[in-house]
Amino acid sequence: MTELDIINLAKEFLTSRSIGFVSPSTIGREYKGKVEVIFPVPETLDPNVAVVDPPDVRVLVNLENQTVELIDQM
Repeated sequence: MTELDIINLAKEFLTSRSIGFVSPSTIGREYKGKVEVIFPVPETLDPNVAVVDPPDVRVLVNLENQTVELIDQM
């Protein structure tokens, strides 16, 4: 699976759940066959917003079965 395939799976997952994100994304760490994909949230682009916490949305893409799960951030 290419990085583009991984990113596209992550985008499809977030879009299907109406979770806001913007591109570009970055590939994070790999956890036992799962790859972290990180997208900024749209509010980070608004100069009138002082603090965005968390500033990104993160998902894990399973390379074996191509499932995606949201990483809960506090």
